[in-house]
Amino acid sequence: MKFKSIFLAAVAGAMTVSLCACDSGEQQAENNTLSYWVTLESNAAMSVSNYGETPFAQELQKRTGITIDYQHPPQGKQVEKFNILVATDDLPDIIEFSWTVDYPGGPEKAIEDGVIQALDFEKYAPNLYKYLQENPDVDKLIKTDSGKYFGFPFIRGDKTLQTSAGIMIRKDWLDELGLEVPETISEWDTVLKAFKEQKGAQYPIMFNLSHAAWGAFVGAYGTIDGLYVDDGQIKYGVMEPGFKEYIAKMNEWYNNGYIAADFASMDSKNTDAAIVNGDSGAATGSVGSGMGRWTSSATEEGFELVAAPYPTLNKGELPEFGQVQLKAAGTYSAVTTSCEDVELACKLLDYGYSEEGEMLYNFGIEGESYEMIDGYPTYTELITNNPDGLSMSAALARYVQSYNSGPFVQDKRYMEQYASLPQQKEAIEIWSNTNVEEHLLPTTYMTVEESAEMSKKISSIQTYKDEMLLKFIMGIEPMENWDAFTAELENRGVNDYIQCTQEAYERYLNR
Repeated sequence: MKFKSIFLAAVAGAMTVSLCACDSGEQQAENNTLSYWVTLESNAAMSVSNYGETPFAQELQKRTGITIDYQHPPQGKQVEKFNILVATDDLPDIIEFSWTVDYPGGPEKAIEDGVIQALDFEKYAPNLYKYLQENPDVDKLIKTDSGKYFGFPFIRGDKTLQTSAGIMIRKDWLDELGLEVPETISEWDTVLKAFKEQKGAQYPIMFNLSHAAWGAFVGAYGTIDGLYVDDGQIKYGVMEPGFKEYIAKMNEWYNNGYIAADFASMDSKNTDAAIVNGDSGAATGSVGSGMGRWTSSATEEGFELVAAPYPTLNKGELPEFGQVQLKAAGTYSAVTTSCEDVELACKLLDYGYSEEGEMLYNFGIEGESYEMIDGYPTYTELITNNPDGLSMSAALARYVQSYNSGPFVQDKRYMEQYASLPQQKEAIEIWSNTNVEEHLLPTTYMTVEESAEMSKKISSIQTYKDEMLLKFIMGIEPMENWDAFTAELENRGVNDYIQCTQEAYERYLNR
């Protein structure tokens, strides 16, 4: 009997290696049926209860000749249900999951536990294998340290798809006040003061701690809230001198009333309401569900949101940090050890990397969701002006996967149409103008032993850090205690965490 591990919550950044070759095995069933465990994305859930009901899935099954039995965990309970699932000996054939992050020990441990199989892309996935040979940077990202493949990745096919979020600000307010879009922290001081005193903004800027991870403002101080690469060395941003300066500035903004008193409990719904209703003049968000949705929902005459660059301390400097995503990261569709026909599973998953498959995954069905106009796949009004009143994202969710993720290469022509406003197109250019890729930590894997040693330390560090940053910003903890705070992080093993990640990073470089 295969060993299946039962485990609790995953550790962010948990990682691993080592895989074994797989073969096609026996034919699973006469009717070419595969079971596929995958989260039903919220936009799709607005109109269907199962992916099999979507025109996309029906077309995929028609083209491949493979019947797909989709199985969906409840929204928000994916990891919990996954943990229960992999403790059994009866797994679905394919599981789409964040194996590199949410499986303790990472892909290597998943293989060692008898959950998933190593995959021979050269033999069973010719489309993906060809792409990887032509794009060695992506190939390196999705391999384990020993050079093996464990799942079919979601790949961002163009640099413009790697950045999709940043800071937005009310341009109409700036014009009224005679102000320019702020570029430096001192200019943000001026703008937020004016928004509060002259526009009466309840929340001059909608803020929460996740902004630090994006590098929205902390990047101006030469660091971030997390791990990053600096000239080949791994650093943990909170331990760097600039982070204290950043938190001191956030405390100043909090005391000045620029940040909501209860910002720690605010979520995306609060941000939606504050921006659309004119209670706030700035926020961070994505180009589509943020800028696009807020602009279309606003009723105030003259409402205009534009992108603000990631700020610096000095005018004219290139921001060192910002928001960027790896070309390949997130979920991987892996073939489990319960799958008796690996060749059939790989055939299904490899389809998304073929020319025909990429068109389906990105644009849907020609004549329904898109038309070819002068050689350009153009979404029809079924998507852009849905007759049933579905938003563009909800309409896309019925026909494509490009708005979400999956086993395929995302096409930039999807985003060119999804982010169709001039302000959205400009935003992507502005937010992309940083040096963040030089500091981006790739997908790295801790060994099983390292993961076991570090998991409790990382959890302790993260919990304590998040708690203390809130206290510093809100003034509950005085800034004079900052050194004691960083000393406690050291006591909890932050230097071990940095060193362990350094070793994993060096193994990545040697793949």
